[in-house]
Amino acid sequence: MGKVVLFAVLTMDGCLADSSGKAQQWLAKTDTPDRFGIVGMKETARPLSEYTSLTTLVLDKSDITCFIEANTATASIINGMARMHLLDKIILCTIPVIAGNGCRLFLGDLPESEWMRDETKTYKDGSLKAVYRKNEGATVQKVNTSLLKRVFRL
Repeated sequence: MGKVVLFAVLTMDGCLADSSGKAQQWLAKTDTPDRFGIVGMKETARPLSEYTSLTTLVLDKSDITCFIEANTATASIINGMARMHLLDKIILCTIPVIAGNGCRLFLGDLPESEWMRDETKTYKDGSLKAVYRKNEGATVQKVNTSLLKRVFRL
């Protein structure tokens, strides 16, 4: 399977920007069409949507990069991807707005995973972008340590 990249614009309280009127107003005031620098990725990666089959993604043997943008329509499929450990890179952009009562991207009961920050960028308007990639080594190490503890009752 290729790599799956998630892109999300969130408010400070973790709500999807498209679920908050205040966040939409704030984004509309920005004058940059490619605000967070993802237009190139959208053009080169295979787009995924709320209709994407997770089974097909798992069985896909290609080396292509897939891209999914978080919004209220794709939130449930993204949570499914997180549960199945299909996400390889997460780009989280935070805008300086508190939605108060919007749709949250990450729901409860997700499996634990560890990520490494590759990049952060702050903008003059108070928004920021953080890019994370899956930390495979830490996850494997945790599993091995847990197994050793059970075997040797440490």
